[in-house]
Amino acid sequence: MAIKDTLKLNDRDIRQWIKSNTRFDAKADGNGLYIRYRAVDKNPMFYFRFKFAGVENKIILGKYPEKSLASARKDCVTHRAAILKGLNPALIKREQKADSIAKVLAEQSANTVSELVNDFFKRNIDGKIKSGVALRQRVDNHLIPVIGKMKVDAVLPMHISNLLDGIATPTAANKILSITKRIFNHAIKRHSITHNPASAFDISDAGGSMPDRDRFLSESELIMLFKAMQTSKGFIRRHYLVMKLLLLVGCRKNELYKAKREDFDLDAATWTMSLDNKTKSAIVIPLSNPSLAIIRELMQFKIDDNEYLLPGKVTGHVGIGYLNMALGNLKVDIEPFRIHDLRRTMRTHLGKLGVDRFVAERCLNHAIPGMEGVYDAGDYFTERKAALDKWAMFLESCERGERWNVTPIRNAV
Repeated sequence: MAIKDTLKLNDRDIRQWIKSNTRFDAKADGNGLYIRYRAVDKNPMFYFRFKFAGVENKIILGKYPEKSLASARKDCVTHRAAILKGLNPALIKREQKADSIAKVLAEQSANTVSELVNDFFKRNIDGKIKSGVALRQRVDNHLIPVIGKMKVDAVLPMHISNLLDGIATPTAANKILSITKRIFNHAIKRHSITHNPASAFDISDAGGSMPDRDRFLSESELIMLFKAMQTSKGFIRRHYLVMKLLLLVGCRKNELYKAKREDFDLDAATWTMSLDNKTKSAIVIPLSNPSLAIIRELMQFKIDDNEYLLPGKVTGHVGIGYLNMALGNLKVDIEPFRIHDLRRTMRTHLGKLGVDRFVAERCLNHAIPGMEGVYDAGDYFTERKAALDKWAMFLESCERGERWNVTPIRNAV
């Protein structure tokens, strides 16, 4: 039907049409404003009709009552003023809508780095790789405190540089750089950013190339280490027990951290290590008397029904960095060392104690290299027990602050 511009609208009539469900194509208010309430309309709709360059146009102003009659009339005045300036209100509205959509999309994509990290781990790491928990701890310790609250698209190379500069150890810096690159590549895949702010960095900007380590603790250094562990504040009894046990059995720290109470047979003096280790090979480790004493004491530390020898509150067992802060509290004047260097320490001293090299390698659960390893599948349990007992005697001598009177075991052992 034709629109008569002489007809005026009022709120009372509009409310009555809604109440009586009176439907219509258009009722005009004048100045190009009209209201529509067809059978398909949930609410009455305000429209503005106008001509621009001889072509009739119309734009939606809004639904009643969200858009009031007074507000609709005000919009019409604004649009008429735009027409007098030679501007098309329909084009202006489309541009405003596009800008609004772009703004919403930008806000959705500009999530924080912490949110990006959560999404990255959920999609790529959690439940998919065994080192996921340790990797998340590393990110939470180093990356999140520095850039976690920042918007993803606000992170610049300078922020990555600051992140790397704040990491003390080269190994940790290299690992953080690697995972940071992966996290921001994930953001590119999720259309949050178009460029990875960490892409320009390599290990020379982080920890640098890591040379093969040859660090081991000498006898005199072991004597000083034991004394420091006994006297340094912040190095509690449990730290002491774990450190000594790592020395005694020569295992990797994660293998001990993940060990369950049921894995230890105190009567048989053995620890049956599961297949969940670096070499993917189960091994029964003979326990010396000092090792047994430590395990018995550690079993007194229990959290509810926790199944681990070293229970923790987050992952069930203590985290990968359990001893790191404690080692920083040691007051000892020796060259810095890492936990993994304790294995090299044990292997070096086993050789000095006269232990056969095959037995020493099996004490560390190393695979025998070359053809010898293919054909020699021996367990060497008896020989390993003798070697570990001798090693325990050596360590207890160091613990007492005494030099060891070296009496090598026979090569046949």
